[in-house]
Amino acid sequence: MDTHGTGGFFDLKLIPQFDGSHGQSVVEWLQTVELICKLQKVEDVASLIPLRLIGGALAVYLQLSDKERGSVEKLKASLLAAFAVDPFVAYEQFKERNLRANELPDVFLADLCRLASLFGGIPEKAVAWAFVSGLPGNVRQPLRAGARMEDLSLNQILTRARAIIADDRPSRMTDACLAAVDSEAKQQTGTSTLRCYACGELNHFARDCLAQRQAPAAGQRNVGQSPRRPPRNRGLEPLLPPTRETKTGSGHQRQPPSPLPTDRGATYRSTARGRRSTSGTSGYRLFEVRRPRFVLQKMEERAHKREFQCEGSGTAHLRATGGVPVEVRIIVTHVKPLGFDFILGMNGITALGGVIVDDQRRVQLGSRSFVACTAIDVDLKLDERDFAVSYSADTRSWTAVWKWSEGAEPGVLRNTAEEYHLADGARAPRPGDVDPEWLYHMMRASADGARAPYEEELETWIRNGWLVPYDESKYGAAKGLVPLTAVVQRNKSKVRPVMDFRELNDYIETHTADSDVCAQKLREWRRQGANVSVIDLNKAYLQIRIDESLWPYQTVVFKRRRYCLTRLGFGLNVAPLIMKAVVKCVLSQDPNVEKGTSAYIDDILVNEDVVGAGQVELHLARYGLSCKAHERVADGARVLGLRVWREHGRMTWKRDNQVPTVPDRLTRRVVFSYCGKLVGHLPVCGWLRVATAFAKRKANDATASWDEVIDDDELRTLLLEIAAEVNVRDPARGRWDVSGKEARVWVDASSLAVGVALEVGGSIVEDAAWLRRDEPCHINMAELDAVIKGLNLALSWQMNVIELMTDSSTVHRWISDGLSGRTRLKTKAASEMLIRRRIGIVLSLVEECGLNLNISLVRSADNKADALTRIPQRWSGSPKTSVPVCAPTVDSCVEQIIAKIHHDARPSRREANALFRQAGMPDCVEAAGSASRHQL
Repeated sequence: MDTHGTGGFFDLKLIPQFDGSHGQSVVEWLQTVELICKLQKVEDVASLIPLRLIGGALAVYLQLSDKERGSVEKLKASLLAAFAVDPFVAYEQFKERNLRANELPDVFLADLCRLASLFGGIPEKAVAWAFVSGLPGNVRQPLRAGARMEDLSLNQILTRARAIIADDRPSRMTDACLAAVDSEAKQQTGTSTLRCYACGELNHFARDCLAQRQAPAAGQRNVGQSPRRPPRNRGLEPLLPPTRETKTGSGHQRQPPSPLPTDRGATYRSTARGRRSTSGTSGYRLFEVRRPRFVLQKMEERAHKREFQCEGSGTAHLRATGGVPVEVRIIVTHVKPLGFDFILGMNGITALGGVIVDDQRRVQLGSRSFVACTAIDVDLKLDERDFAVSYSADTRSWTAVWKWSEGAEPGVLRNTAEEYHLADGARAPRPGDVDPEWLYHMMRASADGARAPYEEELETWIRNGWLVPYDESKYGAAKGLVPLTAVVQRNKSKVRPVMDFRELNDYIETHTADSDVCAQKLREWRRQGANVSVIDLNKAYLQIRIDESLWPYQTVVFKRRRYCLTRLGFGLNVAPLIMKAVVKCVLSQDPNVEKGTSAYIDDILVNEDVVGAGQVELHLARYGLSCKAHERVADGARVLGLRVWREHGRMTWKRDNQVPTVPDRLTRRVVFSYCGKLVGHLPVCGWLRVATAFAKRKANDATASWDEVIDDDELRTLLLEIAAEVNVRDPARGRWDVSGKEARVWVDASSLAVGVALEVGGSIVEDAAWLRRDEPCHINMAELDAVIKGLNLALSWQMNVIELMTDSSTVHRWISDGLSGRTRLKTKAASEMLIRRRIGIVLSLVEECGLNLNISLVRSADNKADALTRIPQRWSGSPKTSVPVCAPTVDSCVEQIIAKIHHDARPSRREANALFRQAGMPDCVEAAGSASRHQL
């Protein structure tokens, strides 16, 4: 056919014929026509369509007028009106549409969208809900447990469903059924051997047998004989394993082939009463039964029609290939169920170690080197010294219970405060309810506009069942009231309801020795490389339930109604320990996931060189932990309060919070909080460390308590100068990923502070500074302290090849002599023994930790730790204004002191005459011994 555009031709058979039958979709056919015409650049589509219409579709075309036939749009509208699915029918099909067996989720979603378009279309969210509800239960439950569905787009839901189906496919057992028959005497090769009972050939069923189709018809066969009577289970013949038939009298009996040798399949030995015991063992081969649901249905129908007569019960010994014999309970019947010698039930499958059906439908009993099934059928329990946690596989939830100090409940708690923040007219707590210092610290976080989002968040807690109305008839009288307060998260611009658990925490046992340290966890994560992702649990604490027996101690009052908190509360002293234990337990259930992940409370770092982030998300969902979508660190992510991204081929980090403004009202608490926001747990801060430490020392010197107001212009000027300098050149940044075992440690000390900096690959990866106490200690002692602190920092990074950089020649000589053993330590300082002790510590670290330590002497100007020990001289100078002081004095030699001062201050004759000459006066001072009327 000519394309009318390019002068070329194409085969019309590329477009399928359309007859309007029920099996064809007119929408899909028209889309196919449009795609082919667009590809072949066909312009006259209206003339092409009738060439592929037949039957009823062609009849509809012939009824159109010439004008309608020439218009593509009118032609399509006529075909759609005649053959498209009715909107009511399309809606019914949309409601009943589910994911079919072996159907891809993408195809399922596309069909839903097609049906939705036929009845006018629905929003994307509605299509998403229909898509999720149409998935099988084993896919829908992990999908809903893995994330909040309302936060995901349709494409994200499709991606998660695709991953769950792909991950769950090897362990699905719904399309397989296990049965056993006697094996053939002839040993067969291959993984799946099938034999047709009609012709005796291999690898096909009787229903597909060509020889049976070519045989004479039933009416012409067996002339003069009674027609062949079908077996009782004729409907199951295409589904059962092939056997051969033997003629017995006037009927037929189905008999299995002869047994195989005993090393094939599972062996069977019966000791049931009423049946004779076999003297040896017989081999059986496992067969796959096609359409197992149909088989089970037929079994049920047959059981209703005729009950199986039980001949007795007993035990049987089963042994899988390469396994050990196991003993199971059996029931013996008079007839073979469905023609099988025995049917292996779940007790036998469990005793043999489970069953595996791979993607080739090959059946294997017992697990060898991998997990055969990912389903969770057991509960998990953790019993620690200060809490206990249990996991329910039925509800996919974790429940925690804390342990009281000394094992006894405290009774009724004394707190009566309901809320702590004063925004929008909320009631202030009564005097004596709480500590006023802590109260001010919490109240200042509440802004005037925090009331609305605060109440909205609490309403969400009530809707989700995290806060439930307290029922005294069920739980008894409330034993504790936990005050509520609103805290504004500046970095996320969110308002969080926070509860004051301080009174309750006094009665709860805690053991925090094994708690994670953020700085150390940050070092561990930075050594994982660049191919990492971050997973954050969604409202992690609220995913952990609290046992109902503890609800009376977790009550709150909101809008004059008492509720009880049913979840783990932020602020409870054991909450981080419980969260850590739960996440650690979940990750440890899969060795591969445990190897490739590292968790810090509810944040999980995934090393994607070991395990995929999507696999970890699905693993968490299987154990009831919902998480947000993972973020690749290289693409930009927030990692433990740091902003990390890839720049110029290297991973870089910086602070993730904005530099706060200096508060108007200064107290020691405010100054410490402000400096903490500037430094926090940032790995590298440079000059900012010693500057903020100096500001905190000045706040300590100016106050006697934490909340005493500071009226010191110098301190305010100091804070303003620090803030301005940070805005211009913020030192909190550097390289993220760290590798290798070699490092340089820069150390320095001054009269003010001690500083160390760790350099790896030419970049400072971490620094630290400590203010020195006001003590008469020699500077060399402080330099040795810096060396020890620097080695400790390097060891925390697991470095073992270290080059020590110092600008102190004395320390360089002491350390060098100690490492080489060339000469003994020579010093006559008053602190000789303290110096020897510090040198001994350095040598002990080298020996016990296996360090390869070298020390180098550098100039002070080249020392990278020098900035960690210096502040501007104007900060530590004397006050600008002097205060006059007046004091009485008594001395018997006052006249002698005055004469001495007069004599010391009197100029010489030469100096006096020089002054007179400068003033235009003659010499008035003569030599000693001469008289003059101008004598001074």
